Amino acid sequence: MDLRPNSVKEMDIYSQLNTQPVRTEPDVWVRRLLILEQINPKPVIIRDIPLVRGLNIIWAQESEDDSTAKIAGHSAGKTTFCRLLRYTLGEKTYGTKTNMELIRQSLPGGYVAAELFVRQQLWAVIRPIGNGRNSYVKQDATIEELIIDRKHPVYLENYARELGLDALLDNLQANTIVSTGKPIEWGHLLAWCTRDQEARFQNNHEWRSHKSESDWPNFRFPSTDPLFVMRCLLGLLLPDELKSEEDLATQVEHHTKLTNRLDELKREPQIQMTHYEKMLRGLLRSTLPNEPDIEILPFYWDKLMPDLHRLSIVAKQQIENDIAALVAESDKLQNQIDEVGAQINECNSRLKRSADLFKFDDSAVRETDTMAQRQKEFDRYHESSHLRCYLGGVLYQDCDYVKARQENLRVAQLKDIELKKQAEARRDETQRGILIERNELNREIARLNQEREILRAKRKEISANADNKRDKLRALRNAGSELEVWSARHTKPGEVKEIDDCQLEIEETAKRIDAAKSKLNLLLRQHADARSKLSRIFSRSVKEVLKEDEYDGSVSLNNRGLTFSIVHGPLMSGEAVDTLSILLADISCLVYNSFSKSSHLPGFLLHDSPREADLGLSCYHSFIRFVASLAEHFGTGDNCPFQYIVTTTTPPPKELHTLKYLKLRLNALKPEGLLLGRRIGLTVEKTPEFFAE
Repeated sequence: MDLRPNSVKEMDIYSQLNTQPVRTEPDVWVRRLLILEQINPKPVIIRDIPLVRGLNIIWAQESEDDSTAKIAGHSAGKTTFCRLLRYTLGEKTYGTKTNMELIRQSLPGGYVAAELFVRQQLWAVIRPIGNGRNSYVKQDATIEELIIDRKHPVYLENYARELGLDALLDNLQANTIVSTGKPIEWGHLLAWCTRDQEARFQNNHEWRSHKSESDWPNFRFPSTDPLFVMRCLLGLLLPDELKSEEDLATQVEHHTKLTNRLDELKREPQIQMTHYEKMLRGLLRSTLPNEPDIEILPFYWDKLMPDLHRLSIVAKQQIENDIAALVAESDKLQNQIDEVGAQINECNSRLKRSADLFKFDDSAVRETDTMAQRQKEFDRYHESSHLRCYLGGVLYQDCDYVKARQENLRVAQLKDIELKKQAEARRDETQRGILIERNELNREIARLNQEREILRAKRKEISANADNKRDKLRALRNAGSELEVWSARHTKPGEVKEIDDCQLEIEETAKRIDAAKSKLNLLLRQHADARSKLSRIFSRSVKEVLKEDEYDGSVSLNNRGLTFSIVHGPLMSGEAVDTLSILLADISCLVYNSFSKSSHLPGFLLHDSPREADLGLSCYHSFIRFVASLAEHFGTGDNCPFQYIVTTTTPPPKELHTLKYLKLRLNALKPEGLLLGRRIGLTVEKTPEFFAE
């Protein structure tokens, strides 16, 4: 016997679609979530939350007292529950920086743990929310078994790969987003299946808000890339379509580059004109400081009045005259330098001659000294006491002949000594004169060298000044000529070939883009069966939730997008309708995934507080009943091919107030009603430094 409530049985879309699912179990689902105050030395459990396949409701009850209703429901920990669940599924963070710091200080030894299935494989995981650093996983184990046996730590970069979550994307028709070449990651899929509460369910492609600080792998083109990923995950892409998408992406990128280049080419004349005009005015100011209107004069003036062009001619002539004067002065200084050089050479010649004369006089002295030395040696020889005269046979010193001869020699020697003294006196006089002259010559040479260095420094300064003038003249000529060229390009852009060529190529590329889009639209029509199935699911969902046949839902793949629209005659709009269309789009994709072998969704979906996104109470209750009917079709949760978790502050329909659906009740009015069992903001010292961070 079917014991389901009539309101649920009426909404059994699986029966109405008359189609059998091809999946019996989601690829990813969570059986249990634990929040632990510590795991050492003994585990202390704060929350043990059982979850099932099918519908799971996390209800943060609001007080009947209007003054405390918002406090009770909105501060109990619904979003923290979602963030912790996402964390166990591989997200890098479990809250904003502020909230994570509060949790770490309140639960320094805290962990979150989960038992989850990935393609029918059970995993137990433990991840730190306190000061711990390592996460742990264990296959075919419970959380309790993993706490005892933490031998397999995993790290942030390989967590999803270790659990096999990355492998869910192995068979995608495209591994990258064709518009950017960026890889499609598990983080993208997780973001779609667990939209941020801060994103407010505003549109189909916005999954994460920067306010959540979730550090997820975002998109370069946030309005189109997510839609491509959604189609890819749903299997709504064909091989030919991917090739066409790649070709289109190449053409669009080329078109963007060409457009930017054309803008640069069009802006360049004005930029260059401004640059060279500024340069020209600066050069003219420094050259013609007495000209009063340099800052306001145009480059050309039709009237017979000064303009920058005419002033440039005057300035160039003045600089040329200055250069000629400097060159003449430089030549004059060079002549003076040459003259001083000649004087230095003459002094050096005289110095050399005096040096030669001094050397000659020294040699004469040395010769006289040598003769005297030889005479002394002769005297010593004949005075030697052991020598005998060979004529008389007596000693030389006793020989009368020798004595007479020595007497004569002494007289001659005395005369030589006198002559030598006179010669030495004359030599000393000559040497003193030579030394005086050499000293005077050295002083003159030093003075002349100093004079020449001064002249050279002056000439170097003048040459540098002349070079600066030449550089200034070249700059003046260049600024004027470039200003003429760019002024012509600015006034006659149609005559610039480079701009014309770029414009022509842009037009041709635009035509190729239109052709590629047309080809893609033709290919999109080949998704008729798959799109029709998804559209029927969405249409049936809209009718069941809104309870009126006038309402309908449509799914469009036009313009390579993926659009879910609720229609009632003309297309409906408004925040409530937009929110409902997003919720039903996600649910429809979840149902479609159970029917399609080409879809790659995990079969897991989490919605955080959808009622708060401006969804009416009756519509919200109808939506929850509709999801319950989808789960009820399979009788028990063990047969359901999806898992749906929703958090809410609004009471679910009364018939769903059972343990089968209601998995957790929270209430912020008392600590034990909070998700973490405490008010974390009150357990840390609120210093100014902390809040400044």
